[in-house]
Amino acid sequence: ICLRRPASFQHPESNMSFYRSLTRSLIRGYAAERAVVPWYHQEQAVTPLEDFVKKTIYPVWFKYVKGPVERYQYEHLVAELRGYGLMLDDQHNDKEPVVERALELLPHDLQVGRYRRLMRAQEMYAKKMHLPLTEQNYDPMIPYMAPFIEEAKFQLQEEQELLQFHPWDRRLFSGGTTGLGESTPHSAFMAW
Repeated sequence: ICLRRPASFQHPESNMSFYRSLTRSLIRGYAAERAVVPWYHQEQAVTPLEDFVKKTIYPVWFKYVKGPVERYQYEHLVAELRGYGLMLDDQHNDKEPVVERALELLPHDLQVGRYRRLMRAQEMYAKKMHLPLTEQNYDPMIPYMAPFIEEAKFQLQEEQELLQFHPWDRRLFSGGTTGLGESTPHSAFMAW
């Protein structure tokens, strides 16, 4: 007894598995939805009010309010750093994992210079003093740690990949821990 249908009665997709045929039918059904352009790819029409604000109000706001306030904040920060003889990169939190790794990568002379600047600044702050004006003639905004921070990010990312640490598999920051299984909060590395 032959239980198979004759070839003339077989559907072309009957040789496929159930899941494959289900997938094909779903893909055919979603074709119309995939053709829709998402909102962030569509041309955004500017209303007349938005156009008026962009062309008349915002330049005045930037010229007389936002620009001067940001300039004042920048100049105030530069003056404060110069007063204590610090660089902007000296202000990074050295308990942060990326910065901690970057500090390990710093050459010895940069490490010593950073340490001495920080100690001098702490002592001057305690004595309510500032550097003499003759020693404040430098640019504190030079990012001397930037290449080392980037290298530290790459190293931490590589370590996470080698450990097969996938943050989407774990509950992050549950009870002060990162999800790597440590028992002490803030004891594991993070790259973001």
